[in-house]
Amino acid sequence: MKMHRMLVCVLALGAPGLISFGQEVISNPSKRQATLDLAAQLLAARENPTEKLPAELVDPFSPPGLGAIPAPSVVRSGDTVRASSSDLDILEKIAPHITPSGSLMLNGQPVLLFREKKLKVGDSLTITFEGTTYVVVITAVDRSSFKIRLNREEITRPIKPRKVP
Repeated sequence: MKMHRMLVCVLALGAPGLISFGQEVISNPSKRQATLDLAAQLLAARENPTEKLPAELVDPFSPPGLGAIPAPSVVRSGDTVRASSSDLDILEKIAPHITPSGSLMLNGQPVLLFREKKLKVGDSLTITFEGTTYVVVITAVDRSSFKIRLNREEITRPIKPRKVP
């Protein structure tokens, strides 16, 4: 019984406030029309300003030759000669010089050991070969082999290289 009286009192005292609150939220038709006119103006079709640009203008986000990788240069007796080595050729020449001492599992991840250095998948290794520095990325490590990548080319190598007689 007391609960009903309290509820009636709250509703009686709060009803005028709810009525006045509702009137502030609902705008009059002239304010609504002004908002609709502004929305129509903002959403109206406009002329594309890029259509007026010259056709020979270079796109700064995709310039010609963006993905091209220049071939390494070799300087001999003052002349610059372009080497014709591809990434795979270079990787095949570099790979025998990458000799890990072993591999192990560390925190559930395979790790490649180079003496006291521990490299995991995704780590990079900087190699200087014939006067040029290359960055090789370790892409996979297995129990007996590992994969390395140079740019977009990838090669698999054994962890312990075989001794050739």
